[in-house]
This record gives sequence, C-alpha cells and structure tokens, in this order.
Amino acid sequence: MKCYSSWTVLWLWAAIACSDMMLHPARADAPKKRCLSKPTVSKKVDMVIHQCQEEIKSNLIEDALKIYTAEQGHWHDRRKRDADSGTLDFSHPTIVSHEDKWIAGCLMQCVYRKNNAIDKNGWPTLDGLVNLYTDGVNEHGYFMATLRGVDRCLKGTSKKYQIKRNDAAENFEQCEVAFDVFDCISDMITDYCSGEMHDH
Repeated sequence: MKCYSSWTVLWLWAAIACSDMMLHPARADAPKKRCLSKPTVSKKVDMVIHQCQEEIKSNLIEDALKIYTAEQGHWHDRRKRDADSGTLDFSHPTIVSHEDKWIAGCLMQCVYRKNNAIDKNGWPTLDGLVNLYTDGVNEHGYFMATLRGVDRCLKGTSKKYQIKRNDAAENFEQCEVAFDVFDCISDMITDYCSGEMHDH
C-alpha cells in the first residue's frame, strides 16, 4: 500500500503540475491570451494532501478487502461486463492501473471533501468544483470554460456510474467518480488553456 500511495501522490502532483503549466500557453497563434493568472487549486491541494494520504491509507486496504470478500470479485467482473457491452463510454486515456486510479481517486475525493466540493451523500458538486478550480482566477473565459467542463464531467460520470444523487455513495464509488471527474476536468481546462476549446 505504501508503494501505491507514494506513486499515486506523485502521479496526482504531476497531473496538477501539468494543468498549471497550461496556464501559460506558449502558442503564438492563439487568437487571444488565456489562463494568464494562476488558480490556487495547487495550494489548496498542498494544504491537505498529506493529511488525506494518512486518512485513507488504512481505510483503503480494509474497504478493498471487505468489497472483494463480500462480492467475491463481483465488482471487477461487473466492470468487465460493462466494458464488454460498451456501457462505459465516458473514459479518459490515463495510463495507470485500476488500483492506482482508485487510490488517486480516494485522495482526490478527500481533497474535494476538505474543500467543500462534495455533497452530504459523497458526490462531487458543480458549485464546489467550480469554486475550487477557479479560485484565484479573474478571467471570464476561464470561469465559463471550467463551468462547462465541470458540468460535462459530472453529467458524464453520473451516466457512467448510474449515480442517484439522493443515495449515499459507497467508498469505492466515491473514489472512482472522483478520479474520473478530476481527470475529465483537467482535460477540459487543458483544452481551454491551449486554445482548443472555443468560447461560446
């Protein structure tokens, strides 16, 4: 677990750092300058990531064993059947193992929770995520692109996992959803800052 956890923290930081680098695009042919001010999301993550890492370390192993024992691997079988039937159409090409994605998602879920970006049932919220990702940025286009991106990402993950927002999220669901939401929002922000997303 310690190896996974350390690797996952590095991966998470690399993803956040990559998103931050996109705030200063080098493209000379961009129609207008974007993402010139830096959001404070990295600082907010930095404030809680080590605390989150300690919080989830033992719980993650315990939950994984309970899920696997109770369902005898049914969770992974269900995901394979869903993938085979084509129902998992909201995916991102992040090349990490399922376990590492899960751990990164649990870390991100903790970060979201500590920044008031989830509801009482454990699901990410539009307002909370937009506030987290746009804090410190005074750029209307960035705000609107983030709002559209968060909305799309939440709708996509809700459809993928068949989320019923009035139901409390299980721990493993929270982590999977948080990872996909983070991955998707990072893509949306990167597209906007690189000039690939057009303003509407």
